[in-house]
Amino acid sequence: MERLGIGIIGAGGIASAHASAWLALSDNCQLIAFADQDVRRAQERAEQFGAQFWSSNPYDLLARSEIQIVSICTPPFNHAELAIAALEAGKHVLVEKPMCCSLEEADKMIETAKRNERLLGVVFQWRFTPEFSRIKTLLEQGKLGKPFLAIMISFWWRTNEYFQVWWRGTWEKECGGSVINHAIHHIDFLLGLMGDVKCVWAGVGVFAHEIETEDAAVATVKFANGSLGALLASTATYPEEHRVTIYCELGSVSLPWQMNLVDSRYQSELEEWLRHIPRPEHGGHMAVISDFLSAVRTGRKPLVDGNEGRRSIELAVGIYKSAITGQPVNLPILPDDPFYTKSGLTEAVKAKRKGICS
Repeated sequence: MERLGIGIIGAGGIASAHASAWLALSDNCQLIAFADQDVRRAQERAEQFGAQFWSSNPYDLLARSEIQIVSICTPPFNHAELAIAALEAGKHVLVEKPMCCSLEEADKMIETAKRNERLLGVVFQWRFTPEFSRIKTLLEQGKLGKPFLAIMISFWWRTNEYFQVWWRGTWEKECGGSVINHAIHHIDFLLGLMGDVKCVWAGVGVFAHEIETEDAAVATVKFANGSLGALLASTATYPEEHRVTIYCELGSVSLPWQMNLVDSRYQSELEEWLRHIPRPEHGGHMAVISDFLSAVRTGRKPLVDGNEGRRSIELAVGIYKSAITGQPVNLPILPDDPFYTKSGLTEAVKAKRKGICS
């Protein structure tokens, strides 16, 4: 079978993870081009990974007929624009997290992929971890009884220097802060296990950085399955801590991996049962890209498609809406809601800029 051509838009640090994974799958694909607004950086990446072409204009890359798949590795603000252009050009698209900045953008991306009969995937590599497979199987098989409470902690430490990069810390370019950019993997992991959220109440604020976007957030959610959740996210917390714990009738299970059951005798039995659950073949970006390449070749949908990627955007928007309005927010957020669009969210933020938590 002919190898598929790969183009990467954006030549920053995350592009290296994409390029390395595509190269590892070189029996089935060929890395052809890089595009970046900094043409020198695009050239350096092309030379580093053996690509034939580089440009400062992403549309030059999209015009190349030998490219069938595009990885989008740019800042969040132009994910939607580039993904839609690539899909309209007949390319399959794998986009970094977060997939975009608003529900309106997400829906346009999904619609464009469907209309052009192209695949749209989102990079959420935690879906491919052994921990996700184990916890999801435990919950689906009812091995822990009914879940009733989920705790998510996404605590990062970022210095002020970190936010000196031109697009970070702004609503216009980064489209949010600790929630939509740093906690987004935790959020996706949790939604992949617990299902949709029906209601959210939240507060956010800026406490330790000179930025527009939030560096701390707390949200209480109610899932469609009746469970409750407490979500904490920050880029101002030292030391860092990352944890997702789901409490069920018979005990709890966590990321990083830990399982604690009320009946210790049952724990030994369950640990033995877990040993028979197949482990993912790959991890990290390699897992996501291998799955996406397989989906393109076979015509099936990728494990994390546009609809799956949209779910974390909706919860993030719900958190921001609740924090700004001071009210609980019911999901889904519909197209007639001002917070459905990026402009609606940013205008609401500006209106409440000095008192977002007051």
